[in-house]
Amino acid sequence: MDTLAAQSASTVDTSSWYPSPTFRGTWQIISTCISTLIICIWNATHIDIPPNRQMRTFPEKVRWLIAGLLAPDWLLLRAFDQLCSARQLSKFAGDCLEVEQMMAAPTWRDRLWRCVGRGPRNKLSSRLSEFSAEFEQIVQWAEEELESRKVGDADADSAAMQFGFLPRKNAWTLTHGYYAAMGGFVLDSSPTPVFGTETRLVLTPWMLDFLMKRAPNLIPDLSEDDILCQSKSDGLAKALLVVQLLYFAVSCIARLAQSLPLSLLEVWTLAHALGTIFVYAIWWKKPLNISKPTVITGMRAREFAAYFQMIGTPSISRLTGIWSATGTAEMDYLEIIPYQYVEDSGIVSYEGQETLTMLPTQSMLVSEDYAFSIKANMAPDSKNRNMFGKTFCPWYTKERGSNGSITLGRADIVRWRLAGCAAAQVDGFPQPESSARYTKIGGLETTRPFSLSSRSRESIIQITLVTTYALPHILGWNAAFPTPVEHALWRLASVMAVAFPTAIVGVSVIANNAPPDAAHGRAISHMLRPLAVFTNAILGSLSIILYILSNVYFLVESLRQLYYLPDDVSLLPNLSIYFPHFS
Repeated sequence: MDTLAAQSASTVDTSSWYPSPTFRGTWQIISTCISTLIICIWNATHIDIPPNRQMRTFPEKVRWLIAGLLAPDWLLLRAFDQLCSARQLSKFAGDCLEVEQMMAAPTWRDRLWRCVGRGPRNKLSSRLSEFSAEFEQIVQWAEEELESRKVGDADADSAAMQFGFLPRKNAWTLTHGYYAAMGGFVLDSSPTPVFGTETRLVLTPWMLDFLMKRAPNLIPDLSEDDILCQSKSDGLAKALLVVQLLYFAVSCIARLAQSLPLSLLEVWTLAHALGTIFVYAIWWKKPLNISKPTVITGMRAREFAAYFQMIGTPSISRLTGIWSATGTAEMDYLEIIPYQYVEDSGIVSYEGQETLTMLPTQSMLVSEDYAFSIKANMAPDSKNRNMFGKTFCPWYTKERGSNGSITLGRADIVRWRLAGCAAAQVDGFPQPESSARYTKIGGLETTRPFSLSSRSRESIIQITLVTTYALPHILGWNAAFPTPVEHALWRLASVMAVAFPTAIVGVSVIANNAPPDAAHGRAISHMLRPLAVFTNAILGSLSIILYILSNVYFLVESLRQLYYLPDDVSLLPNLSIYFPHFS
């Protein structure tokens, strides 16, 4: 007994430190890859702002998490498109939104010289004094104008906003651009519900650009701190993301440096992690998890909400914006008649009734400048009926009478009159265009559809991002596969994932930038453009099909190879054994 006790004590004394194992199991590979994917994509995904509190943000984030897992390059392209929209909005704001110049705080030398009566008058102070004098004259003119129009004190602010001369205190930054592009500004549309039930209209980038040029003071003057105070950016989550990505990258590099093979699941995860880094970098300035937008209220907000509903095309996105249904704008069903050309005999009077029947030969005055009449023999669009449903449908989604008549509801008439008031403040009613769309939620699903940008630089960046995501799959070029056929399919899918984007951008650059000036250049342009457009359409359709098949094959083959892993995959590199991580 004494001998056994002595041996036990000796064993305890000499075995106080146990080194980490130099091998790993299959579950450790799976758990490390899954934890890396979830942590990276969950923290990198910055969802947009719901237009109302009834819409939950958690299911929306889960939906984009699934999209990031199954189609990370689609999420990457969406993030880049939103960056372009945010930068463009910031540029428009810098050109259209006048910012009040603030005087810099005086230094101690300036204060000292002022005490002795010798304060310097530099160029900045003289310009600011001139600006202040000019601004006081404008304010005085506005007050006289308000007095002449007998505007009460309660309406003074709204009237001043209508004049559009008040400078802003806060300049627009990229954070403002992201906030606007993610649906941060909405118009109160309670008199004219959007899609029959929504009482808020999300301002898309096109609408914001329109307001910046024609009604800039309708856009709220928010500071960057006001936006960031609503953001729920978590420093701990960012730290976990960086640590996990660093561990996974160091582990993969160490395995390759020590000639240890990677499993296909690790290759697939590495590609996702690389795409996540790009998404995280692109959305670095984007606010995170803001729960409610800035609601613009008042009569002018309701007028422009009705105006945008009339000139815009209704659109509903499906599958995170991969597919969208777009209907027909209300303006396509109407004839806009200036007031001076309206015949008194054909005017329909509206005296507060709930419904009003109107013939194509009749017209309705909607403001002091315009009248509306309906176009004859124009059937309703079936897409509009599907989007609006059966509740509070607008008149142009319903069937007409036998004589071509329509029945206007109270909401239709109110929308016409509000839109007429807004049209009198701007350039009238422009022709509907594809970019003037309005949707239920806005944000990521209302950015530009999946297509190459018209600008070569943006197109090249888009293709570079997608190609960079596809490059890590080449690391599985010489991996161990269950069968030679699967090995060949992996190589083929890797080559297609890299080659097709490059081919598309090359054709797109030729189509968009063929020289149009010189005589020979114009001839080349006319010859190459139709061919390039046709080739681009074929490559685009083919790449979408191959993209779906390749992504599905990458995932299935990565999981299937777990049952046929070579022995060297279980060995751990020396560097990553003691690196902290989550698995």
